[in-house]
Amino acid sequence: MSLLVVGALHLDVVLRAPHVPALDETVAGSAVDYVFGGKAGNQAVAAARLGAEVAFAGRVGADAFGHKLRHTLAHAGVDITQLQDDPGPSGMSAAIVDAQGDYAAVIVSAANLNIDAGAIRIPDGTELVLLQNEIPEAVNLTVVRSAGAAGARVWLNAGPAR
Repeated sequence: MSLLVVGALHLDVVLRAPHVPALDETVAGSAVDYVFGGKAGNQAVAAARLGAEVAFAGRVGADAFGHKLRHTLAHAGVDITQLQDDPGPSGMSAAIVDAQGDYAAVIVSAANLNIDAGAIRIPDGTELVLLQNEIPEAVNLTVVRSAGAAGARVWLNAGPAR
């Protein structure tokens, strides 16, 4: 199957701590992980690992996070020719995971909010376009129209809920 995934990329900074800090509290953590993420990024990598022919359209910043996001997609075999460059920061989140596995997080969409929908092309032979709600609705609507004109089906992951 040939698919185009359009959406957000985030580099998640995951901190391990005994508990989520209360307001004005500082807690000593035990570990930090930098995790590739964003609903679209995760879908693209998973589909590529399952053998699909995957192209990705989205936007990353001109920072170390953007380089890591780009590298992770390419290393998974995802076509990143439609990955746009933003002069600002890449999307990211900071999450604190407590000893019980519960978490709290802050997400900063950054470059994901600047995707140029008019620059996104549906590759020849694309059967399916995957979208999510982590990017502006206007981008999704533009891509839906392009996908329809190209004869591709569209699936929307409606998360996060709007």
